[in-house]
Amino acid sequence: MSVIQFTVPPLPHYIASGLSLLSAGQKHPSRQNIDVFDLLLVDKGCLYMGEEGRSYEVSEGHALILRPDSYHYAVADCKEDTLYHWLHFHTSSSWTVETERCGEHFCTGDDRPGYMPASAFSTWTFSVPVPQFTKVVQPQKLSDTITELTDLNRSLHISGAKLRQQTLFQEVISLLSASLGMNGPSPQSICAERAASYLREHYKEQFSAKRLGESINFHPVYIARCMQKVFGCSPAAYLQRYRIEQSKLLLLQSNYTVERIAEEVGFNHPAYFTASFTKIEGLSPRKYRQRFAWINQ
Repeated sequence: MSVIQFTVPPLPHYIASGLSLLSAGQKHPSRQNIDVFDLLLVDKGCLYMGEEGRSYEVSEGHALILRPDSYHYAVADCKEDTLYHWLHFHTSSSWTVETERCGEHFCTGDDRPGYMPASAFSTWTFSVPVPQFTKVVQPQKLSDTITELTDLNRSLHISGAKLRQQTLFQEVISLLSASLGMNGPSPQSICAERAASYLREHYKEQFSAKRLGESINFHPVYIARCMQKVFGCSPAAYLQRYRIEQSKLLLLQSNYTVERIAEEVGFNHPAYFTASFTKIEGLSPRKYRQRFAWINQ
């Protein structure tokens, strides 16, 4: 396994991100020495990537970090429609790539203890290991985090948006690092991921905690506890946020009325949809459309 070791502080910082769709027969572009790390997270399908002689099949729920100093390329066309997040980031600190392990310690050729500062108030550095290629322990949470981070690109004029992006990016690094050396996801993660997947597939339907529990074979109380731990919210709150995300796409990509959009994403009452949207996004659906629709034109 290849592991990228980042020396921190300073922490790696976010540059840009997006969501891309490749149709069957298309492939990821080839690039060389792009000077930034390129994180790929596949939501659906599979990317067939190569870097410096190594090949990777980045399938659903897997993540790959392409290095800034290397040549990466597609080794094959996509065999099916492939939806993936991309995220560019950089670091001004030192970093290395480790490819061997010695028990629980990474073999670097220099296994000395970390430097301890002379003063209790001095700053000292440490290493943060991140797998270059991995099956993500909490893929839905990572996908949701990157989606929220990307959505903030439309709100950079709002005070605090850039700071929020960097905060979310540190969560991305933490989720990737948590995948390192894990034998598999915890029972709580499995439950939360299954619940989130069900909610996303049935977001237009009326929410029922009982039906959710019956569908994924977990008790509703346990589901709520697991989703709170993994996603930081209840199943109903997760569903509401996902509906709002879907409504934002319709606001920007369709001419539907606000009332029609509310119905399309599962809200029974347009007024409640408008109130929920405004609470989460900070502006009404109509103002959101007026402000951002031109970006997709």
